[in-house]
Amino acid sequence: MTDSTPSFRKIPLFPLGTILFPDGVIALKIFEARYLDMIKQCLREKTEFGVVSIIKNSDASEEDISLSFSSIGTLAQIEDFDPVQPALYMTKSFGTQRFRLIRSKQEVNGLWMGEVELIENDPLTPIPQEHQKVAELLDEIISVIQSEDLLGETFFKKPFKVDDCGWVSNRLAELLPISLAQKNHLLAQTNPRIRLDLITEIIEDDDLRNLKMH
Repeated sequence: MTDSTPSFRKIPLFPLGTILFPDGVIALKIFEARYLDMIKQCLREKTEFGVVSIIKNSDASEEDISLSFSSIGTLAQIEDFDPVQPALYMTKSFGTQRFRLIRSKQEVNGLWMGEVELIENDPLTPIPQEHQKVAELLDEIISVIQSEDLLGETFFKKPFKVDDCGWVSNRLAELLPISLAQKNHLLAQTNPRIRLDLITEIIEDDDLRNLKMH
C-alpha cells in the first residue's frame, strides 16, 4: 500500500478531551483563530477535520503535546454552523469514519495537521440474541430523550440503527461513564460484535443498567 492510496489523507486535527464515534454528534464552540480558519476552509471545500483525543502523558512537554494524542480518531463532517459573532461559531458535526494517526505536525498558526490512514467502516452486523438486552436499553434511553426532549437531536443522528452492532455499541460507548482510555480502546476495536461484547461486560460488571445521561 502506498501513500497514493485513497485510504491515506492529510487532515486538520481538532484535539479534544473527549471521543467522537462514527455517526456520533459533537457540538463545538469555535473562537480560536486557527480553528475558525479551519472551519471556514472545511465549509468552503466541503472537507472533514479529524477529532482526536488528548491522552494525558507525563512525558509530553508543552511543546510536544502530540505525544499525548490518541492513535485513533474520527473524521468529523460539519452539519450545522451558526456565526454568533464574527469570531465565534457554534458548530455541530457528526462522525463519519475512523482513522489511525500516523504522524502529526503543528503549523505556524498553531493548527495541528495529521497524516492518517482511514479505517473501514463497521459492516452491518445484526444484534445477536445475547445482546438484545443492551440494544433494548439503548432504545429505552433514546425514547426517554425524545419524550422528555432532554437533548433534542443533538446527541443522536438519525437514522437510529438499534438493530446494528456497530451503531448500538458506538452510542453506548458514548453514553457510558467510563475513562477516556476505555473509550479509545472501544473506538479502536474494528469488530463491532466484539465492541458490543466489551460494552455488555462493562454494563453487567458495573451494574449500569440504570444508565443515566451525564
